[in-house]
Amino acid sequence: MTRNKQQEFVIRSASYGEITVNPNQLYFFEKGIVGLQEHREYALVPFDDSPFLILHAVDEELSFILLPAENAVQNYGFHIDEETVSVLKAEDPGEIDIMLIVNIIEDQLYVNLKAPILLCPKHQTGCQFIITDQDYPIRQPLSRGGGS
Repeated sequence: MTRNKQQEFVIRSASYGEITVNPNQLYFFEKGIVGLQEHREYALVPFDDSPFLILHAVDEELSFILLPAENAVQNYGFHIDEETVSVLKAEDPGEIDIMLIVNIIEDQLYVNLKAPILLCPKHQTGCQFIITDQDYPIRQPLSRGGGS
């Protein structure tokens, strides 16, 4: 990775090749991601010409495929507590984008509805949020048309 905080830089990824990142694509995860708390800075970049995004750690060969929740499921909702809104530095929950982690298992795409990634573009902050008050699956098959 070559980096200057004010200019674009390049992440060299074994999975995606060279990814050019602008400073406005960087997100800080104060608490990291579950199981990966030591990695706190990620770049969010579009994946080709698709609705998918890549969330790639800036300092490590670590990445996730994300999909905006509205592209994956209908009627998906949950309560975001005030502590999480505060961690994201959001003024209200309406500023928060909900992304789902995509997993590929035996050529089938699944989304994790239990632990979405929450992003606040205004402050370039993010976190993984574990939904405890509803019974969402960790592996929900993604239908071809989306909106399961």
